[in-house]
Amino acid sequence: MPHAVFGIDELLGLVIDELVETSQPAAVSFAVTCRSFEEPTLRSLWRQQTSLADLVVVLPNYTWVENEYGIEAIVVSGGSFSPDRIQHQFS
Repeated sequence: MPHAVFGIDELLGLVIDELVETSQPAAVSFAVTCRSFEEPTLRSLWRQQTSLADLVVVLPNYTWVENEYGIEAIVVSGGSFSPDRIQHQFS
């Protein structure tokens, strides 16, 4: 059972936000230690994303193309889009 301080949503949110800013891998580890930490930590991690690249890589591997610099293109029926174009559309 987590410490009582983590039962206060505002305090838990502050701890998680600080952890995400400091070390995203540590935040992921924190998220999997307790079910009550999972949702707020994942919410904070996704809020910190600056591009759609992390979202794209959870898609099946036949839907995206990667090169040594990162994701090169997202394959869709009838063509492909570059991540720069997609990021620009959502920025």
